[in-house]
Formats: sequence, structure tokens, C-alpha cells
Amino acid sequence: MAQNRSLAQTCHKILRHSQIVISTLRDLLSKGDSLNVLEVGFGQGRAIMELAWMFRSENVNFYGINKMVTSEAREREDLRETARRYQIMPEDAIAGFRLPEVFFYDAAKLHFADESIDLVYSAVSIRFIERKAEFLEEVCRVLKPGGIALLHIGESGWNYPHCQRLDTDLLTEHLNRFILKYKDELIPLPAYLKLFENGVFDFQFINSDKCVLEITKLASGTLNLHLKPDEKLSMSLRELQERHGLENPRGGFRCVYDIPENLYRQLFEKGLLTKDMSAIGV
Repeated sequence: MAQNRSLAQTCHKILRHSQIVISTLRDLLSKGDSLNVLEVGFGQGRAIMELAWMFRSENVNFYGINKMVTSEAREREDLRETARRYQIMPEDAIAGFRLPEVFFYDAAKLHFADESIDLVYSAVSIRFIERKAEFLEEVCRVLKPGGIALLHIGESGWNYPHCQRLDTDLLTEHLNRFILKYKDELIPLPAYLKLFENGVFDFQFINSDKCVLEITKLASGTLNLHLKPDEKLSMSLRELQERHGLENPRGGFRCVYDIPENLYRQLFEKGLLTKDMSAIGV
């Protein structure tokens, strides 16, 4: 997590040269009077404070989650110093400003009620989460119908093809942080997620250079990906690269999951994968 990332930098990480978090929040506000917004990995709170100040006249509640307490972000009141440090608002507005609520825990288990959040966004931080599938399920649980999640999961090289895995624990040359497999076959994440839309969710990968997932919740419901973690192959990406002598190691945690046989078969039955191992329709 970049501790001091601005709102503009956060938007750019999710979708280049955009204001996607701002525009998405505006669109949601046009459909409802009161909204709940969650940033996963808020760092020092610069981005979420900028967003809260920008929408200070609207009925929006802001929440942030960090996994750990840091010297700059130990409690909610530290956000006032963040506002002062980055000159987010006039000095005379800082003392009385209603701060976002912040929490410190592993976001793989969100402490929010079912269907209580309108917008979830995150830049960079998800790559460090060690239970990414569980995190996606939790995001889908807490989203309200009509809600949207903007999740930056990883960097370039994320979209590995449907293919045979490498015969080492690298699995793929793409150095992905979220890998699905069935026996010795690698299953692309976009194709697999399509199995679970069912008129409840819409899953779109909106930034081809990076692994950025946009989730729109269309109706009430939850997500169960039916994935089994491979504890042996799931590991720190730096550890993996150092083990294989690769240069310029990249950070984050690689999660590897096995998919069940019945869902493997459904990928072909629904035309999401073909027997020549080329993904279509994703």
C-alpha cells in the first residue's frame, strides 16, 4: 500500500487518466440520497479524505480499512493531520470536519452487514491480501443491489491464457497474483467469474494493462466461488521470484486455487473455454 496516494493517483491506478472513483460516486448519488463508501487499504487516508471533502455536502458515509496500524494512521483522529499535511481543506475546516470511520483488520473478512455498502474501491492493496477469493466473496456480500466495486488486484501480465501449467511452482510466466487451476490446467479468472453472474453480478475487467475488476451488483445475492486454496503453491511473490533467481522481484502475495470438476465442465458447456485452450467471450 502506498501510504500517501492521492485521490487522483488512486483513480489513475484503477483506470489510467480517469476520475473513475469520483465519477462512479456521482453516478450512484444520482440514483439515491444516502450512500456508504468503503476504501480498502486507505494508507494515511489522503484519498478518502479528499473524496470526503469533495462530497462534504452530500449524504455520504465514508469508511476505510487498513490491515495494520502505522505511525501515520493509528486511529480515526489521525486523518485530521493527513488533511493538514496534504492541504486537503482549509485549516479552519479541519477541526470540525466529520471524519471517515476507519478500521484495522484483514479485509478478507469484512465487518459490515450484508448489502450495506454502495461503493467499494481499492488501489494496489489487494495484491497483498492472502485470501483473494474470500475477499471477492465478501465484497459481493456487502455490496447493495445497484452497488459497484472497483478493485485493482494486480499489475501487468495478469491475464494468463487457458493452458497447461509450467512444470515448476512458477505455474505461469505471467507472475500473476490470483491463479486458478484444474489439475495441470490453468483457468483464466475472467472466464471463471462469468459462471457466477446469474443475473446477480456483472464482472468486467476494465483495464487490460492491469488486473482491475469492476463488479456491479444487479440484484440481491451472495457469491460462492467454490475454490479450494492450494496452500503449497500460494506464497509471497517475492519469495517465488527469489527462489527462481528472477530479477526485479515484484511484491504481493500469489493466491492459487483449485476449481471443482463440475465447474470445470461448465466452462466448456457454456462456451467460456474451448478444448483448444483458448478462452472466448470474456
